[in-house]
Amino acid sequence: MGADMPSGASLLQRYIDRSGGAAAYAKAKNMTVTGTVEMEGRNISGTVAIFEEGEKSWTGMEFQGIGKIEEGFDGQTAWENSALQGPRILEGDEKTSVMRAATLALIASWRDVYKEARTVGVEDVDGKPAWKVEMTPKEGKSETFFFDRDSGLLVRTSAVLSTPLGDIATEAIMSDFRMVDGILTPFSMTEKAMSQNIVMRFDKIAYNAVIPPERFALPAEVKALLDKKNQAR
Repeated sequence: MGADMPSGASLLQRYIDRSGGAAAYAKAKNMTVTGTVEMEGRNISGTVAIFEEGEKSWTGMEFQGIGKIEEGFDGQTAWENSALQGPRILEGDEKTSVMRAATLALIASWRDVYKEARTVGVEDVDGKPAWKVEMTPKEGKSETFFFDRDSGLLVRTSAVLSTPLGDIATEAIMSDFRMVDGILTPFSMTEKAMSQNIVMRFDKIAYNAVIPPERFALPAEVKALLDKKNQAR
């Protein structure tokens, strides 16, 4: 790390402080998100909903003409289920990635998940300079976080995921930050993978909402697949 570059740990702490502070994150026990989703350039749109609580998560997208795509983690099993490909149990790096994403206050508790944060340079994100921090997790492949040099906010992440289709480079860009229960939260996210851009624009985000426990239960198709896999062992 160059002498003129701030440490990764200091940039993470700056983000925590700028976005609301450790106390605000500690109060947030869960998060619910709803909004719209669009596949850029393909004239395909729909709705998106995200629920996170503790170590559990569920994301559902429903596209007109395609159907529903779901992904979740119930604390033990990571899975996805889509109208196009059917149910799938996620293993290895895919499972690790979903588990990490399910951590509600990932950056506020980053030392629980990552063993090192190393500043490696500066790179522009949407025309503005951002500190580039390489995050080495305790499990799985490294990721890169980009913190806006002026605001201190996390504006982009990038990673390489191992999937049945091979290694896939992924990227997420966060913008339109608004204050929700004392936490600056992005209301727009663009996910990029395999030359496809999925843009999510959230209209409602809440912390400490009432989430029914069954929201994180495995769908019947996924449970059947899991039972079949367990019986085969």
